Amino acid sequence: MVLKTLSFIIIFFLGSAITSSEWREPITKESTVFLASESYLKIKGKTNVSKFECHFDMNTISEAISIKYKDHDETIKFDDTQLILPNVEFNCGGKIINKDFNNLLNTDQFPEIILKLKEISKSQLADDLVTATVEINISNVIKTYTIPISITSNQGLHASGRMPLDINDFNLTAPTKMLGMVKVLPEIEIQFSLKILGFN
Repeated sequence: MVLKTLSFIIIFFLGSAITSSEWREPITKESTVFLASESYLKIKGKTNVSKFECHFDMNTISEAISIKYKDHDETIKFDDTQLILPNVEFNCGGKIINKDFNNLLNTDQFPEIILKLKEISKSQLADDLVTATVEINISNVIKTYTIPISITSNQGLHASGRMPLDINDFNLTAPTKMLGMVKVLPEIEIQFSLKILGFN
């Protein structure tokens, strides 16, 4: 009788533990991070005759970035984790091309690009390579992309990757020069290398 009672208690507690683990909502965790000075973010594009690069001034992101996330079994989901990039802080190499760049992005009306990190998969595509879901807001048009990113850990976290975009998806009209003979091609690419300090 004692053995039967003991067996019942063990089964009861094991069942309770399994049930609670299956239904437990992940706790929201918070952290504050900084971007190291060697971080960079740039937008690369082409015209029908040349190439261009617009580098964002990372020194303008001097304040701490707040991160909220939930650690699920297969993914890490983020809440309101974003980078706000003022368009005027991109330098494309000269006043004229900077003006064209800001005209392309409708800076007067929509002065910022907003990048939101939504989710990172824990499943590795290869060594140090995972997938991330990123939401991007350009000219008040929001699109979501899933991209591979490299994450390494060496004196902080280092995240790097590329995000190909089509400006037509954001209802942007590319400027033309020389009576239409020079045109910006619709395919651009955001490249980033972010060294993250203070993540825990």
